[in-house]
Amino acid sequence: MKIIDYNFREIDREIIKIEDKTILDKLNLELNIPFYGIIYIDHKNGISLRIIGDDNTTLLDKVNILRYDDIKNIEINSYDYKDKELVNKLIDSYYVDSDINKVRDIKELDKYRLKSNPDTLLVSIEKDNDTEEIWSLVMGYSNDGIICGLLSDSKLYDNLLRGSTIVVKEDENLDRLIMIGRIDL
Repeated sequence: MKIIDYNFREIDREIIKIEDKTILDKLNLELNIPFYGIIYIDHKNGISLRIIGDDNTTLLDKVNILRYDDIKNIEINSYDYKDKELVNKLIDSYYVDSDINKVRDIKELDKYRLKSNPDTLLVSIEKDNDTEEIWSLVMGYSNDGIICGLLSDSKLYDNLLRGSTIVVKEDENLDRLIMIGRIDL
């Protein structure tokens, strides 16, 4: 199956075997086919692939990364790589924020997630009888809701600009995420 066909949980932190030479061409790498990579979630850039190497060459000291749009259509197979623990240490820094990890674990939010970045949620903002939807990046978690930063300016509120911090939760009908407040930092 292709990366686009998976839920992010199914491929997150997976070491994969790749037989698509176009990936090597994009990075200008000379490796044998098959070669290997690890899929991980970069909080700001989304689902990413770091190339590890091939059967003869290991590239752990070099950073060769492709983002979702470049990898979504490649066929992948999980692979039991010999140094899996070492490879996982390369991406550990992307998993240190327990609040973001907690939000990633909430499966009920999957219907609001951006396919290429599970840390980006579609939020509904209301004013009077008008509603707009804005993509927002998860920043944290609280008892009141999920803390997000807006990824674009609101058209309904002059003071809700890109980067504004808001709190969101699922509405009572469980069919959208709504802004319940703003946090002024």
